[in-house]
Amino acid sequence: MMITVYELDGIDSVRFSPFCWRTLLALKHKGLHDFERVPVSFRDRSPITFSGQERIPVLIDGDHWVNDSWHIACYLEDAYPDGPTLFGSDMGRSQALFINAWTQRIQNPGLISIILWDTFQAVNQADRDWWREDREKKFGRIEEYKSNQAEKIAAWHQELEPLRVTLRSQPFLGGQTPAYVDYLVFGTFLFARFVGREDVIEADGSVRDWYNLLLDMFDGFARQAPTA
Repeated sequence: MMITVYELDGIDSVRFSPFCWRTLLALKHKGLHDFERVPVSFRDRSPITFSGQERIPVLIDGDHWVNDSWHIACYLEDAYPDGPTLFGSDMGRSQALFINAWTQRIQNPGLISIILWDTFQAVNQADRDWWREDREKKFGRIEEYKSNQAEKIAAWHQELEPLRVTLRSQPFLGGQTPAYVDYLVFGTFLFARFVGREDVIEADGSVRDWYNLLLDMFDGFARQAPTA
């Protein structure tokens, strides 16, 4: 039975959720290329009512469903052991959990300050009132995020120095080949690629090289995705 991924929708055919992209890339990595993508509105989660919760992505595999990108990756690793490994070992899975937390606490918040207004422009018109109300509860008035992009990008680059240093020594965070740790971090860069006015990655260097390698993975799956 075909795997189905429920992911957040954007304007037109743009799908920009970094968490959903982690799942899409994990599926590709495991060699599970035959899956259906179902867009779900920000304001209307009725397509995933069956799950009894509202968090996206949700993956259905036969009669089994899983939500949350981290839990989905763990499920795919365990359910499809014959495919290329996402973690390499139990130790690798534990280390990936740290990177998952790093993206949540360091990488993502810094990026939000840069692209919150841009993201609003990439939300479907029908969802914008809902999205504004929801995000302004957390971040304040979104118009405040229109300016000072260069300064915010420079500050964010400083926070990414551990990533830069690591990628000077090896082509991927997973070592010589990509692993789920790469998709955790890459998903956030894709978020910026799909909705941002600014290119948030340095013009050259180790992060740019790594980013381009991942864009080209799986026959350019991420590179070919629509942007806002």
